Amino acid sequence: MKRQLTTAALAALTLAGTNAVAAGTGGSTSVAEKIAPAAEDGGLKLRFGEKGGQLKITGYLQAQWQLAQQKGIDAFGDGGSFGENSDNRFMLRRGRVKFTYDLGVMQVVFQPDFSEKGVKVRDAYIKLTAPSQVIGGQVGIFDRPFGYEIGYSSSYRETPERSRVYLSLFPNERDLGAMLSLSGRKGTFMSRFMLNGGLFNGNGVGEETDSRKDFIGRLAYLHTYETGEWGAAFSYYNGGVLNPVNEKYKFVKDRGFVKQEGVQGEYSKRQYFGFAAQVSQQWAAGTTHVRAEYLWGKQPGTQNKNADPGGTSFGAGSDPLYLRSFRGAYVYFIQDIGKSKHSLVFKYDNYDPNTKIGADRIGRLPGTGAADVAYNTYGVGYMFRWNKYLTLSAYYDMVSNEKCPGLANDNPLKDYARNIKDNVLTLRIQAKF
Repeated sequence: MKRQLTTAALAALTLAGTNAVAAGTGGSTSVAEKIAPAAEDGGLKLRFGEKGGQLKITGYLQAQWQLAQQKGIDAFGDGGSFGENSDNRFMLRRGRVKFTYDLGVMQVVFQPDFSEKGVKVRDAYIKLTAPSQVIGGQVGIFDRPFGYEIGYSSSYRETPERSRVYLSLFPNERDLGAMLSLSGRKGTFMSRFMLNGGLFNGNGVGEETDSRKDFIGRLAYLHTYETGEWGAAFSYYNGGVLNPVNEKYKFVKDRGFVKQEGVQGEYSKRQYFGFAAQVSQQWAAGTTHVRAEYLWGKQPGTQNKNADPGGTSFGAGSDPLYLRSFRGAYVYFIQDIGKSKHSLVFKYDNYDPNTKIGADRIGRLPGTGAADVAYNTYGVGYMFRWNKYLTLSAYYDMVSNEKCPGLANDNPLKDYARNIKDNVLTLRIQAKF
């Protein structure tokens, strides 16, 4: 797949999306609510005394069957790779139970996730909000305030997984830290704006490994009107990764990765920029939704991994860091069919982990390999919302890696000289409570 197809065109689509049609049906939930829902619909509510707080218990369960194009593929995303002798599987993708204790100005949230792989803590934080609703803050484990896809609830998202660029840069979506939020007073023009900024460990839900903190911030705008809404957001990540050994490798065009010594104890730059836009519009054919994001920046990894080098995806350990410039993007197009319970879903996403090298040089320049390969993924899906608690969906991911002659391999799962057959069909049932 040629790189020229990807992010330049997506940047144009992102901007064009603000003038396109897209959005929610009469009973649909706004994008703002899906990104940061106060609580799921339904659930069990318990009130403690006349002036006591309210405990709300909500959750959802996602059970699915997947069929891969061949056995043992490295399926990207939290679903994980298929077994060496398996090309299909049943799995419990998510089993979330969310406990929210609400005292008005204070909320305490705890959310574990249950699956056949065990139990993990997804959220555990305290949130404070001023009576004016203008200022608030939270501390603990929660979604990083970057872009749309991280905070967009998996119970609402129209695709089984997030985009490859987000799964690479922000595995597990959460981090441990503290965040401040500002917005305008309700009923004023400034209420359309939301500013979030915070300091985080930078290791996801893993233990802190150094004294520095990473900054993440997002400025978002959302305008709603009778038949739809549109908005945009700019995000910024500024942090660093501690060099674990006395050498690191920086990519130099036409030379490959060049060793730099005497760097143990120094920090390698981890810097991301992101622009997002979304628009929703009701019209005669139903409701159309368009969401798009474009990300770029610098990412430390290792020779074999371009993902987040923090505790969430892999520990750098004794492996030297490899510094790459990346870019990635995605576009969603969702069409709700009339006022029915049916929706069609289309998605395109791209991730180029090393923008300074072409496919013909990967595997031939020193230090380059599979971690430098770019991907384009096309997806098509169907959703049936039986009611507000039960959703059935079918989704097919068509994954295309760029073809790198220097990475030819007799193993069809690692032969990057060709497009690896790693498409995946997902049939899912989701129940909320």
